[in-house]
Amino acid sequence: MRKKWIALALTLALTAAAGAAPAMGAEFGSQEISGGNTADMFSSEIPEAGASGEVGGEPSETEDLAEQPDMDGTHTGDDTEQPDGGSEDVYDPELEEEEESPEEELTAPEELFSEDVEFSDAEDMDLFGSEAKATASAASVTSCRGYAPGQIRISAKVPSPVKSTDTYYYLFQVNPNTDKLTKRIAKVSKPEEDNKTITFKLNTAGHPEYAVTKYAVAVKSKSGSSVSAYTRISGTSYVSSPEKAATNTAAYAVPKSKKGLQTTNINELTETKCKTVFFNLPVSILMVNNAERVPYVYNGKTYYFNKIGGYTQLVRQCNQKGIQVTMQILLNWDSSTRDLTAAGAKASGANYYAWNTKNAASRQKMEALFSFMAELFGSEDCYVSNWILGNEVNTYRVWNYPGNMTKAQYIANYSETFRSLYNAVRSKKASSKVFICVDHYWNMTVQGYAAKDVVDSFARTVKSLQPGINWNLAYHAYPFPLTDPRFWSGNNSNYLTNKSNSPVISLNNLSALTNYIKNTYGSKTRVILSEQGFTSTKGQDTQAAALALGYYIAACNPMVDAFTIRSYADDPNEAAQGLSMGIKGKKAFKVFTNMDSSKSLTYTKSYLKKQVGSTWSKKVPGYSAKRLYNMYRVG
Repeated sequence: MRKKWIALALTLALTAAAGAAPAMGAEFGSQEISGGNTADMFSSEIPEAGASGEVGGEPSETEDLAEQPDMDGTHTGDDTEQPDGGSEDVYDPELEEEEESPEEELTAPEELFSEDVEFSDAEDMDLFGSEAKATASAASVTSCRGYAPGQIRISAKVPSPVKSTDTYYYLFQVNPNTDKLTKRIAKVSKPEEDNKTITFKLNTAGHPEYAVTKYAVAVKSKSGSSVSAYTRISGTSYVSSPEKAATNTAAYAVPKSKKGLQTTNINELTETKCKTVFFNLPVSILMVNNAERVPYVYNGKTYYFNKIGGYTQLVRQCNQKGIQVTMQILLNWDSSTRDLTAAGAKASGANYYAWNTKNAASRQKMEALFSFMAELFGSEDCYVSNWILGNEVNTYRVWNYPGNMTKAQYIANYSETFRSLYNAVRSKKASSKVFICVDHYWNMTVQGYAAKDVVDSFARTVKSLQPGINWNLAYHAYPFPLTDPRFWSGNNSNYLTNKSNSPVISLNNLSALTNYIKNTYGSKTRVILSEQGFTSTKGQDTQAAALALGYYIAACNPMVDAFTIRSYADDPNEAAQGLSMGIKGKKAFKVFTNMDSSKSLTYTKSYLKKQVGSTWSKKVPGYSAKRLYNMYRVG
């Protein structure tokens, strides 16, 4: 009887097989972002997907199931977030609940086998009844990675054929929090032999979610099209090496010098002859409902995001002028971002917030937003080189508020968010770098956790989530205290040592940081000083000397790739606190403009000798005039 139904099933299978560009109109504005960071308010066609597969190393047709009709005849991908009055724009307390039921109906195509075949007894339901039982360890995922531009491959080893109700192994998305099956993606024919490797090949065109998703292999264990009709037979895995799937393989944009400015004004950049730029991007700006709002399909659902033409115009201008772009993503408090904020942080008061990775709908929207941004800023003529997730995330009570999370939960949440951004960005533009951001309280706890503790905990956690992630560090080496720019003075020396356990790391002991990062994580983990500033309240000569000495320290440190000051002009609110960090109209302006040129010492030496001393160069590890000369900008 068994042979008869196997033959019928194979006959049916063979029979079936035989038949079978962004607008740039918005103007720059002047939205103030609290906490010493100012952001200007600026205000994709999806090709079809495909998949193929291999069994035991031999190519064979594998069906992509992502855009097929459901078993009941309905079509997938019509779960649409409306541009006006949609549920995603209104806070819904139900979004705080943990996860959707595992019984959620599965998006699936018509099967190649008839679901109406009647079996004479229960034994005949199992085509491979004498083989391995369907359990979560019946197979093992051996590879899940970017393979080639537009391609991801997931392979699994099957020691013994796993019994099921049909002749396929299925690739599923799984819930990242529970590892339960959520959506069927593709299938491959089941080899009957032992110790075979099955391979699913996915085409990411039109499916940005493929690079971010967590996967597992399953078999059909009973009749029906719901998730509960399938049993997971492997462990789970995220996609490693997402950059291998990127279609934009352009090299990383190395700037002509390390000097940078935080601004969204192209004139300020050209006036100061900067070769790097830093700006903040508050998430609410991407949610603005105006003429630039466009639909974006992610994992079968349509979202609406803003193309922020002012920002894309700035990035294009910088790309054309050879100015490297660094962008920091900040989740600010707004009616349009409440469903994205961590469940326990649903209250205003902090400057920025942690993301919600526990709620399935919120997490999917976060991933969709990251993928949208990666496409927006990952093209050949509009690209961001450095992406920073959050501001000073160790000082979480002010800058990355998570609500009532424990430390372990906080690190896990940030790591999950970082991994999602990393895969979204790197799967679009391969050379992009993604950074964690901390302040200068290296081994001190101030309104949160010590920076070193957060960096180390994050590094361990993100590695356990997805081995091979090449994270980087955006560091704020401000003077200690902020109101005294004379970081070389020796004041507070007990807080500033040259060891990795130093309570504070500023510019005068920067090598303590970079040596630790290099020795612990390797030289591929790059450091940028993404936010620096020196007040002029101790005198303009002192500010000018601080700028020059700080830049020389960064320029001569081979682990540091950028030295960015945060203020072109004084901010009145900061000035009232003794932090007049702007350079406009001050002696520091000429120093900053020329300190990375071939005439550098002509503008800096007098200030350095007068304020720091005639032996100022000894305070710059690795200093030599020749070494600096090789780092001078061109043009």
